[in-house]
Amino acid sequence: MQVTPFPLHGRHERMDNRVYETLAGDSTYSDEEADDPFALSHLPWALQVDPATTPMTKRIDLGAPWIVGCRVGRMSGYRRRFEIQNTPAEYAALLIVHHGTETLEQAGATVDVRAGTAVLWDGVRPAECFSAAELVKTTMFIPRALLADAVPHLDSAFGHTIEDSSSLRLLTDWLNVSMRQSALDPHSACTAGRMALDLLYSALASSRNETRGSREVLLLQIKNFLDRNLADVDLTLDTVARANAVSVRYLHVLFQSTGETAREYLRRRRLERAQHLLVGSGPEVSVAEVAVRCGFDSPSSFSRAYRARYGMPPREARRQSAHTRACARGEVSCASCQALEAGDMQACDQRLISAM
Repeated sequence: MQVTPFPLHGRHERMDNRVYETLAGDSTYSDEEADDPFALSHLPWALQVDPATTPMTKRIDLGAPWIVGCRVGRMSGYRRRFEIQNTPAEYAALLIVHHGTETLEQAGATVDVRAGTAVLWDGVRPAECFSAAELVKTTMFIPRALLADAVPHLDSAFGHTIEDSSSLRLLTDWLNVSMRQSALDPHSACTAGRMALDLLYSALASSRNETRGSREVLLLQIKNFLDRNLADVDLTLDTVARANAVSVRYLHVLFQSTGETAREYLRRRRLERAQHLLVGSGPEVSVAEVAVRCGFDSPSSFSRAYRARYGMPPREARRQSAHTRACARGEVSCASCQALEAGDMQACDQRLISAM
């Protein structure tokens, strides 16, 4: 990314203290620390920035998406053919402004993004941006394919102001919470990213249809409740409905648009958590303990559900994962893991036993 300072001076207004404190943490960059404080966090842009205000950025990865908090003085920039061609993949970006105003031009449309509002811009099209004063913002970068699968008529969603709404405020608060984390393990990061995307879908729906947006916010609230109670073996749909002030019938209606029932969602999320506990990089947990932590009433019922979803029993999944990590660390030669790549697990296991 090309960043060029230009001599601009002026009085700066007070910024959002919460965002400032987040950016002032240990993941900030300045012109003294790097020639380009934006290169590690943003897509390629050609920028001119006010040298009177040291740019500050902080990046947090949330699985496939990532978010960047940014404080910068007066600036202007563009993405044209060179910058687009030097972007490694196709992305879309959600810009949320906390302080100041950023003007974005793309595809013949001009949007003034004020504090408390947002805009979705397209990473595969030329764009220009400008801010006349100090700016504090958060940008979420999302692989374009993720949005295309979930947002109807995606092209029409770009370049329109997303006004203040309960959905956008929920998303903003969630991203602020994520930004304040010093470190997220891969599972937590992916969960946070999935929640952020769900909230983004709701905010986009809310900007077009407030009723639909409110329904989606309620669905996200219920999903969050389920995710927080996966270990509760006594959790029933009646309990879920009462805790979220809806009827069981309306609970089923809310999940109709998702392609799975509430019960199916709960089972899938329990098995995804079990998969993380079994094959993740954390401390080893027994299969019986995994069953308890993930809300199954017995190890046998857990094993049956796990085999139905992943095609093997939990102990086999753990064994294969341990073998793969041993090969990756070079603890066994495994003929450069050729046997594993060919699917010959028995040959790989024999080499692993010989090395022990």
